[in-house]
Amino acid sequence: MELHETRSFLISGIATLLCLCFSLSVKAGERYTDNSVLSKGNWVKIQIEQDGIYKLTYSELKKMGFDDPSKVAVYGYGGWPLEEDFTKPYVDDLPAVPVLRKDDYILFYGRGTTKWEAQIRNENFTHTNNPYSVYGYYFLTDGVEVKVPEQIKYDKTTSERIETFDDYLLHEKELVSINLSGRRLFEKLSQSTQTFNDFGNPETLGIVEGEIYVDCKFVPLTTTSEAQGEITLSFAGNKLYNGNTSLQSGTYTKGKDMELAQKYEYKAGDHLSVKLEYKKSQQPSTDGYVDYIRLNVKRQLKTYNEPYTFFRSFKSRNHISRFVIEGANSACMVMDITDPANCKIIETELTGSTMSFTIPESNSLREFVLIRTDRTDFPVPVSKGAVECRNLHGWSNKDMIIISPSTLRKEAERLKEAHETQDGLRVEVVTPEEIYNEFSSGTPDATAYRRFMKMLYDKAASKEDRPKYLLLFGDGAYDNRFVTESWSKMSDKERENFLLTFQSENSLDEKSYVTDDYFGFLDDASNGKSVESCPVDIGIDRFPIRSVSDARKMVNKVIRYMNNEELGIWKNETCFVADDGSNADKVKKQANDHMKYANGAAQTVEEKAPDVLASRLFFDNYAKDYSSSNSYSVVTDEMNKKLREGLMLINYTGHGNTTSWSDENVLTLPMIDKFSYPKLPLWITATCDFCRFDALATSAGESIFLNEKSGGIALYTTVRVAYGSENDRINNSFLEKLFDQSMYPALGDVVRSVKADNKSLRSKNLNFTFIGDPALKLALPSHKIRINTINGKDAVQNSTNFRAYDEVTVEGEILAPDNSIIDNFNGKLEVKVMDSKIEITTRNNFRNDTAFKYMDYKNLVYKGSTQVQNGKFSFSFYVPGNISYSGKAGKMILYASDSEQKIEAKGNFTNYKVQGTSDDPLDDHEGPEIVKLYLNDSTFVSGDKVNTTPFFYARLWDQTGVDITEGGVGHDVMLMIDNKPFTSYNLNSYYDNIFGRKGEGEVRFGIPQLSAGMHEAVFKVWDVMGNPTTYTFRFEVDESLKPFITNIVATPTPAKGNVEFHLTHNRPESQMKVGIMVYDIAGRLHWKHEETGSSELFKDYVIDWDLRNNSGSHVRPGVYIYRAAISTNNSKEATEAKKMIILW
Repeated sequence: MELHETRSFLISGIATLLCLCFSLSVKAGERYTDNSVLSKGNWVKIQIEQDGIYKLTYSELKKMGFDDPSKVAVYGYGGWPLEEDFTKPYVDDLPAVPVLRKDDYILFYGRGTTKWEAQIRNENFTHTNNPYSVYGYYFLTDGVEVKVPEQIKYDKTTSERIETFDDYLLHEKELVSINLSGRRLFEKLSQSTQTFNDFGNPETLGIVEGEIYVDCKFVPLTTTSEAQGEITLSFAGNKLYNGNTSLQSGTYTKGKDMELAQKYEYKAGDHLSVKLEYKKSQQPSTDGYVDYIRLNVKRQLKTYNEPYTFFRSFKSRNHISRFVIEGANSACMVMDITDPANCKIIETELTGSTMSFTIPESNSLREFVLIRTDRTDFPVPVSKGAVECRNLHGWSNKDMIIISPSTLRKEAERLKEAHETQDGLRVEVVTPEEIYNEFSSGTPDATAYRRFMKMLYDKAASKEDRPKYLLLFGDGAYDNRFVTESWSKMSDKERENFLLTFQSENSLDEKSYVTDDYFGFLDDASNGKSVESCPVDIGIDRFPIRSVSDARKMVNKVIRYMNNEELGIWKNETCFVADDGSNADKVKKQANDHMKYANGAAQTVEEKAPDVLASRLFFDNYAKDYSSSNSYSVVTDEMNKKLREGLMLINYTGHGNTTSWSDENVLTLPMIDKFSYPKLPLWITATCDFCRFDALATSAGESIFLNEKSGGIALYTTVRVAYGSENDRINNSFLEKLFDQSMYPALGDVVRSVKADNKSLRSKNLNFTFIGDPALKLALPSHKIRINTINGKDAVQNSTNFRAYDEVTVEGEILAPDNSIIDNFNGKLEVKVMDSKIEITTRNNFRNDTAFKYMDYKNLVYKGSTQVQNGKFSFSFYVPGNISYSGKAGKMILYASDSEQKIEAKGNFTNYKVQGTSDDPLDDHEGPEIVKLYLNDSTFVSGDKVNTTPFFYARLWDQTGVDITEGGVGHDVMLMIDNKPFTSYNLNSYYDNIFGRKGEGEVRFGIPQLSAGMHEAVFKVWDVMGNPTTYTFRFEVDESLKPFITNIVATPTPAKGNVEFHLTHNRPESQMKVGIMVYDIAGRLHWKHEETGSSELFKDYVIDWDLRNNSGSHVRPGVYIYRAAISTNNSKEATEAKKMIILW
């Protein structure tokens, strides 16, 4: 039970703290002080739990480090939630709090975290809890003038005599989030008939006879089936309310608000007891939740057995009023706390034990507190320690702000340095506590983030100096206070790495949201608007990290991406994945909508970025296996293949949830955890709930980002329920702005633009969030590639026919963005030559009215690479016989890189048609030569033992090249094991030409899990001229076969700062358990790290160590022994050890 003494309220109609607020008419930058009071001096932070008069003795103040307690001042404004409407007055920085000083202690009025507001028309009170903190905070300092309450005296005149006051009692237990979304929390009924008796004894409280206003917010759970609910509210044994409600609702509505509010005529002897009786379908039920129960009462104005009593009276409005307090003595005093920054001591008159005072007529409602200075049981604030001087108010002209918990700050600083060095940005790292201290009186509040960013926005010297990016460097929770049953179990250490989230007031249905956009509503034009209608003024992203380890891994990941370590034509590749709909979609005749939207998004990319290949991967193109939970496993395999080859972007449209894509589980959390491809795409997911970063469990979307060495570099994704048509518009808008060829904007700029420009979609955009670094740019080539001639003829003026079996020679050059030739470009060019687009009709697995039709480049004519010298290149290839002969244009995409100069270029060419047959084909009847073929490593011979997931490698040579066209005549690169269809693999896309070796290429493929025992494999390959080669070999699968470590190296050595362990082994692309242990010479273990992952052929498996032991301390310099251990599945463990030197 919470009495009025633990609460205060907002005075309706009065702009409180007027002397501390800044007029909106002044210049934006002048609204703020240039220097925070916290910028100098000695400061101690203190914590309070509820509204009250707080006491600090001189002895306690000395323990806090103050030599002269008589000079201690109090600053702040406590724990009320900050005003979200920026048109209303607010307090900048920290105001001084009036202090009552006695002989050896001080008293001050402090506000807790529940704001009570007077509803003048109804003459009752409502409350709002701070959704971010259970404590309020103030600051102590010395060396400044101490503010004391002003003493006032009012003339005695004929007045309204007031002997009672208006008060409020509250029952509220915040234990459960019904929807796992929104800021409201609830208490579940424990019984179908439940009585609430915790309001206190009416005699002890001095409740007077008369009207009591009983106000209860009740939430019955809804259901998708037809049902009726009945709720009865009784007070003091008398039925006040009985009502019915339909419980049938949509899938995403978890409950319905019911306002149970009635008046009751209280009589002496009545109990302050509320009873709720709930029935569902006429049966007793506990499927309901209580938000709160409030009682508005009148109490006798007298002293109580407590050190202070808050009071106020609606009756005093618009009257000269005389308050009469019984049971008083000379130790009692009255303070007007209507404006807490300007509290006033009111001169009172004491006659016997009756104290009285008069106030003049006023339209406002005044708040008072009766203080009994003879009491010793005042609450005492909790010291939270000294506060380091900081001056965020002195900042201006910053490009990027990183808000990081102090525990993660070191890693945030590394990211800051990377952006300053590589991008020339002005970046600052700030902790949430530093923001709270200057912008919310030290109390956690999401609006403080926004206030801080708005100050930087307003104080900027020019538009170009305004902040552009905000990175929230920490995870979030829908329960910001960690008070619910599920979140409260999290340790304080774990909580340290969380940053606040902005949750909607709506907490019950699909319109509930969490959004980081709120922190970017900075322009004055947003003031006074609803969150759903505000434009975003900066790019805001989040790292959903929960540990130092996560932070380090993600910063390493981003810096690696910024360093552009993975070059290749994958930067010209995108993939658009589409669901085939659900049963509900089929009923609504919407099963094809996802494919329609995904195809439209792919067309947007093709139009905006012609150098990019936008491939389609639609579920309905493939046979469905209804016997498996992953009934589109072939789609999963195809997607994994594309990710392994490399994608700059992957885009999904369809159904989803926090753990998977679609009912068919095409993508799941376990699959994501096993991702090991090194080329990192941007993920865009137009689906539901895929990245609920504020949930207790880590979502699939977060896992993609948090995958240390794979997954994705960033995601534009959904955190709540989203709808198809709106998703489509948002998706297309994002793609249009992402591929703006004139800008190549940072990802945060794209997000800001999408969210700001689409006015009609702003409320829908709230469900989309960006996970990643807002200042990061996609690693897109900035230079151009131009094709000059084909077979010696001008490629632009002459359209060329690519005829079957013809040899084609292409020549071109590398251009700068201004189209000038770069004659010092030396490097590598990669090319894909595509057959013409074909119309594809899906299988119509759902038996819709019509199958879906679309156009796509499906058949590859040639894939290869060549050398670029002095900006020019030439390559030749033979056109295979398995072409479409369509007579329509194909598409060539090109990529080039000069690793020395770190220049990349891209291009496309379409002025050719695929048709006809060569007049003079090469007389070639020899199939490809198999130069080398083995499993796992080159020591393999037919009949050897291998593990359950062996790696297949073949090196091939043919003068005309290997046929990888998939033209439908059976000339595929195939590996067939045991002559069974489910262990037969088409390896066309696994073939790559070897750079600098004409006619030579290689196939690399990780074979899926095989059963133990002997197996026979047949490898078959065709050349472009239609000549096959077949090779048969045998191998034995041994589940216990241990891997082999070929080398382990620590670099650099001697090591200083950090070290990388590079491990090579004979199990490429197999999932392995990898461990690194570091011992001193005496054999004591200092560091141990274990993880599961895989590495590509010819590439090291790399583990990074920051030279800190398992306790977090830096290891001492000296000689150490490092030991590597690897194992796969149920295999035995392989180990290898070496020495290293560590320096300070």
